[in-house]
Amino acid sequence: MRQKRLYIPIIAILASILTLLCLLGISTVRNLHRDRVRMEESLFRNGIIVLRGLEASFRFSMRAMTERRDSMQRLISQVSDLTEIHFIALVDENGRVLAHSDDALVGTTYPAQDKLANLITGGEPQRWFAADGSFVVAKRFQPFRPRPVMMGEHGPVRHMREFGRAVPPLDLPDKTYAIVGLDTTLFKQEQKKDLQYALMLGLVLLILGSVSLYVIVLVQNYTLVNRTLDTMTTYTTNVVEHMPDGLVALDARGGIVTVNHRAAEIFALKAKTPSDERRELAKKFQGFAKPLLDALNTEKTIIEQEVTYAPEKGEPVPLSVSATKLIADDGEELGAVFILRDMREIKELQERVTRSERLAALGELAAGVAHEIRNPLSSIKGFAQFFLKKNPRESTDHKYSEVMLQEVERLDRVISSLLDYAKPKDPIKARTSLAAIIRRSIELIQDDAQAKKVQVIAEIADALPPLLVDKDQITQVVLNMALNGLDAMQKGGRLVFRCFQERKSIIVEIEDTGHGIPADELPRIFNPFYTTKQTGTGLGLALAHRIIENHAGTLSVKATGPTGTTFRIVLPRAERGTYDGTNHPDC
Repeated sequence: MRQKRLYIPIIAILASILTLLCLLGISTVRNLHRDRVRMEESLFRNGIIVLRGLEASFRFSMRAMTERRDSMQRLISQVSDLTEIHFIALVDENGRVLAHSDDALVGTTYPAQDKLANLITGGEPQRWFAADGSFVVAKRFQPFRPRPVMMGEHGPVRHMREFGRAVPPLDLPDKTYAIVGLDTTLFKQEQKKDLQYALMLGLVLLILGSVSLYVIVLVQNYTLVNRTLDTMTTYTTNVVEHMPDGLVALDARGGIVTVNHRAAEIFALKAKTPSDERRELAKKFQGFAKPLLDALNTEKTIIEQEVTYAPEKGEPVPLSVSATKLIADDGEELGAVFILRDMREIKELQERVTRSERLAALGELAAGVAHEIRNPLSSIKGFAQFFLKKNPRESTDHKYSEVMLQEVERLDRVISSLLDYAKPKDPIKARTSLAAIIRRSIELIQDDAQAKKVQVIAEIADALPPLLVDKDQITQVVLNMALNGLDAMQKGGRLVFRCFQERKSIIVEIEDTGHGIPADELPRIFNPFYTTKQTGTGLGLALAHRIIENHAGTLSVKATGPTGTTFRIVLPRAERGTYDGTNHPDC
């Protein structure tokens, strides 16, 4: 729709030009017609004046005429010598030329008989344009007009006088007609000038219209190009800003030109404006990118090279870097562009896969060993019970039998844990309130917490959605984390349960203020048989980790300050499905 609107001014200009040209044409035609009418009226008046002047001249010259017809011819020739008169003629009612400014035409028949017929019939002066372009005026020739009748002594006196002298009658027919042809050259020249002026005005209008159209087309093309460039810029900016990888562009001098949102996250930029962001990144990027820039000078392109960015604060960030130089068509170097892929999640996934494969192999081995040990262990347990009953209660053999039986039972529990870890039970999932699981776990450990003077705090968000989980297995995991926290706080402390929502996941954090876990031991905390306790199998956290993985979640741990530990469980929200039948307000 916007592109169509661009052409509305062009159509308006074209319509205006055509309208003005039409108005100019109409005005020119009307002016020419008006000038022609005025010209005819003026020439007609001039013609009448000439003919009346001829009559007057003829009357004045009659006294000196001896041969009247020759004198008349001479008078007409003299009058016709005026510059604006083409010819003068006298004709009778039959059209025969009696006198003419051209002597050769005397006695001939005047060609315009139809015009003379109108004059003879109507009696009124006539006018028309001759074939040669002259303007012809014709009227009845009446040099003498009878005066009013005067009464004398002997009756009425009928005679004609001119300046007090009687004029003899003229040797001309009673009905004689005078015709004068006037020159229209001056009027035609003026008319031609008017036409030329109109044409020049139309040409100027056409030129102005053409220039206006040209300017409008230029402006519209400029606007369209700018709009296209703005659209392309917006599109490119959105693509760059929403890339899953970081992008950093440099100019030919190594200055940072472009930084997208992902790159700002990787380098932990805190600036709010793009200019401040580029200045902040320049300090961090110089040392990091110098080896890559040196490599670009020789290789021109870098593909998926793994490097590590070490910030001043925080953990090193593994990155996969692809870079290339930007070169113009003429070979000039314009700069370089870097694509940075954050490898932390990939590295974490790789470690999880490696760990899962290693632990799976270990679990299968442990399950096989446990199965082989359990059979002879049953025999040992049977003999220990036999000796326990056979020997007196106060005897040394009885005590040894008790110890033997206790160790056999402990070993049996280890074997059961091994089998649970190697072949965990399939979760029986139902829509369950995680808040209810946390509250139930707090009730179960409340007595132990009071005994150890540990303050239990629950920070549970309102209106949490339900989860599709195995309630017993998740309860086992939460209890395991809580009991580990209580074991780490023998002299009192705080045990905090947090439950909240982040995007499409539900987060559970269990934080204690105990003695903590050394940083170098955190990566091994979920390995089987690893424990920091004096007593324990080291399978509790490994089994909890396996349960959370089977629920498509994650279980992680981090140190909280100099002392204390926080376990973090991330579980996905449940889709619509069955519910376990328990009505929990926190769901």
